[in-house]
Amino acid sequence: MGKRLEKTNLDEIIGKNITKERKLRNLTREELAGMMDLTPSHMGLIERGERGVTAINFSKLSNVFGIPVDRLFASTKASEIENNESIDAVKSASHNKIQSMAACLSVAQLNLVIHIIKGIITMDLFNKNSKQENIT
Repeated sequence: MGKRLEKTNLDEIIGKNITKERKLRNLTREELAGMMDLTPSHMGLIERGERGVTAINFSKLSNVFGIPVDRLFASTKASEIENNESIDAVKSASHNKIQSMAACLSVAQLNLVIHIIKGIITMDLFNKNSKQENIT
């Protein structure tokens, strides 16, 4: 029989990768636990490598983070991702988070959220244009 990684070592690698991916997407442990149908304390055990991850939860994590499951197994150096992949993953996770929160809103509340987002985009474009005018 071949030698394999000890469970605790692999669980620690997976837990660190889950924590890294969660933080990359600005999710709290509580938010991720809710998306996974787990308690925050159970999520904490997983992130610390004290509890293993089930196949079902690997699938859920892959969907929530928008990454292939194997990325959660990678050692720290091997799991570094390109900037574009990182941005896409963050946007995907943010989209999922917004979509799940929007499902609870009324039409009037949704219209307010859209108005606020448009305002943020307009302000951002204005600030970028102002900075470019100051440079030239």
